[in-house]
Amino acid sequence: MNGQFWLALVDTADMVGFTLTFSVNIILLGLIRTRGKHLGTYKYLMSFFSFFSMFYAIVESILGPIMHIENATFFLISRKRFDYSTRLGKINSAFYCACFATSFVLSAVHFVYRYFAACKPHLLRYFNLPLLLLWPLGCSIPVTAWAGVSYFLYPDTEYTEAAVTYEENIQANRNHVFRKVLQTHYDGIKKENVSYIAYVYYQYEDGVRHVYIKNLLGCFVHYFVMSMTFVVVFYCGFSTWWTIREHRGASDRTRQLQNQLFNALVLQTLIPSIFMYIPTGVMFIAPFFDVNLNANANFIVFCSFLYPGLDPLILILIIREFRLTIFGIIKGKPGNNAVMDVHTNSRGKVSSVPVINLSG
Repeated sequence: MNGQFWLALVDTADMVGFTLTFSVNIILLGLIRTRGKHLGTYKYLMSFFSFFSMFYAIVESILGPIMHIENATFFLISRKRFDYSTRLGKINSAFYCACFATSFVLSAVHFVYRYFAACKPHLLRYFNLPLLLLWPLGCSIPVTAWAGVSYFLYPDTEYTEAAVTYEENIQANRNHVFRKVLQTHYDGIKKENVSYIAYVYYQYEDGVRHVYIKNLLGCFVHYFVMSMTFVVVFYCGFSTWWTIREHRGASDRTRQLQNQLFNALVLQTLIPSIFMYIPTGVMFIAPFFDVNLNANANFIVFCSFLYPGLDPLILILIIREFRLTIFGIIKGKPGNNAVMDVHTNSRGKVSSVPVINLSG
């Protein structure tokens, strides 16, 4: 599919995602305030994630990101809403990268809380004030690393601004590679109206492939942050599922609740995997193997526009009191059902505790 088609698709996803993100998160914040008495400190995490999701949607809508992969180079392109310097454009792109990384980190923190609640309830004290305040500080480290790498380790080079490929050099064709990308795939977008970060893995000179060590180092930082958050998500999700599986209750009610907890975990693992980890993994791996996705790389942008609205929607659907409240409002009969959470205590027994509910 060509670039113009993808531009239309991502712009539509922008409008849909922006509307969905604000609508769902405002509803979620209202539910947390009115029906979140039994959520404990988890309500602070949920509230923070909701505010961040809305902020992220605003940033994405303003920058209008485009992603393109060509000639072992990944371009993150931001469209300018008004005229500003190249340096400020670079800062804006790096800031978008920071928001992108924050999505990974917050997802991992969410799973850590679930793991503590189900498997290590005595560790939930780390999510109580004042220790709760340390989590934003810890999260800022990988986010700052991701943004700093994007700004400092991917400078505009002679390759990105001048030579296109080795074969074109032989033909004495000195077209700018970035200008060519815009002219070929995104007709109507001028270079002066965008800013970009170019992830160049390698280039050919005189038939020899030269690797950009600085860029690869930056990609390693990205890989590391993304991989570590995925490991946390997978480990905590699997451990929580295993705990639920191992402590099967005798009653039908307990078994049903455990099955619902499992379904919740599956959904909360699939959503970030499909809309964050898999697209981002493809984004970084494809240029290394010289896979020219071209404008098709914008499927990553398409997913990133929709994710901030989908994740809180899942929370509303799987938290029983939230779901019943919404259904009650729709039917004209708001519910007042209390919610209980099931997790293992220090003796390994299943118990009901009014701390947090992520079951249905």
